[in-house]
This record gives sequence, structure tokens and C-alpha cells, in this order.
Amino acid sequence: MNDRNFDDLAERFRKRIYGGLKGDIRLAVLKRDLAPYVNLASAIDGDGPVVLDAGGGQGQFALDLAEAGCRVWITDISSAMLALAAEQVETRGLQQRVSLVKVPLQRLNAAPNIPSADLLLCHAVLEWLAEPQQALVYLADNLNAGGYLSLTFYNRRALEFRLLQRGSLRQLDRHLASDNWGGHPGSLTPSNPLLPEEVLDWVAQAGLSLVAHSGIRCFHDFMTPEIRDKLPAEAIVEKELHYSRIDPYRQLARYVHLLCRKV
Repeated sequence: MNDRNFDDLAERFRKRIYGGLKGDIRLAVLKRDLAPYVNLASAIDGDGPVVLDAGGGQGQFALDLAEAGCRVWITDISSAMLALAAEQVETRGLQQRVSLVKVPLQRLNAAPNIPSADLLLCHAVLEWLAEPQQALVYLADNLNAGGYLSLTFYNRRALEFRLLQRGSLRQLDRHLASDNWGGHPGSLTPSNPLLPEEVLDWVAQAGLSLVAHSGIRCFHDFMTPEIRDKLPAEAIVEKELHYSRIDPYRQLARYVHLLCRKV
């Protein structure tokens, strides 16, 4: 299994992942969890904290942090995704605060002109990598002492529950037997969905302490489109925020957000 490059899916990611209600929920959870850090960045004089968005793609959330006063580096292996980020950097007038670098996550330390980070973002990346646990070690190595890692990943438990809900028992059995959970080629289902309990262990082993633990899309994906489309988007986002830190809803969220600190 190789790490996934999204040159072929950049436009689909812009529309499906970052746009619409799904994107609104994702950004609402991240903004809530990182609000204290963003407020701190706004209060700092001078150049501001260093933010590194590893595998950042179009860097939507990282650009918000640049507007809040941070110095931002967005890295990715996809030229197409970085091109989308460059469009937004120019549109938002952030050329003096944002740098774009084509480099794999595993080589951040070796890349010239990329400093260690006060805040490191790694959103929806680990589940596309061949060696996610080792990648987490690389991320911790790129954090300054006392720095924060904002980590999101695709929750395998949510995928299992979805298959159970649909009655796809044979498909679930095939996944369990082969331990291969990836979707078909070209699918937005990642090649390596992760178990939250395992990632929490990896976080501790990498020398990071847990600050916040939230679910992203705890119930949105389980609603029928007919019911979901009748409700105001704002009401759904509000309830997603409310239940994002309450089990068992958090345990079934499509994505998990962990905010960690380097001890």
C-alpha cells in the first residue's frame, strides 16, 4: 500500500469535503476546539505563531489561521491541491503570511525553510498513509515543546456501523477477514480507516497529551436525505457541536478530531 496522492481528486475534494453542510460541520468543530489558540494568536504581536498544515491540500482552515495572525506553511504531495491553495492565498491577500511547499509528510524535517511548528494541523491524512503510526511520530518531531497537534482522521467504527445499518453483513465480514477497509479506486473512502482507540494509544506513545477529543458528523451521515434536507443547516450544525463530545455519539462520528499537546 502506498500513500495516496490527490492530484486526480482535487476538484472532488473541493466540492464534497470542503463544500456544503459536511464542510460547515467540520469547520464548526475545528473552530470551536481551536478557538482558544486562535484567540491567543490574534493577541500576539510581531510575526505570530508558526502553523504547519501537513498534507494540507487547499488549506482552508490554515488560511483562517493566517488571517488570525499566524505564519502558515501548507505542505502536500499533490500539485493540484497546492494549486487550489495558491488560488485562495491570492484571493485572500495572504501571500506574505503563507508558504506552499510540495513535500511528503515524512520529509518535513529534511525540507529547507520549513520551521518547527507551534501548531501543527494534520487533517484527514493519516487514513490515506501506508504507515500512519510512524507518521504520527514524524508529526510530533516537527512540534516545538509545548506545541499543539490538531489531528483529524476517518473513523473505522463509523464505517462498521454504517455497514451494519445497511445490512451489508457479507461486506463487513470480508473487511474483517482481510483487514482491508479501503473503498474502490477513485472513492473518497480512505484506504486505511483508523480505530480511535488505537490512535489514542499512538498519541500517548508519541509523547503527546490529549487536550480535546471531538467527533465530526456524529449523526449527519446517518440521517436520510429526505429528513436532512427539511431541516435548517444551522440547526444541524448546532446539534453536531452539542453531541460532538458526548459518547456514544462521538464514538460513531465519521471523523475524529484530537487536539494534543507536546509534553
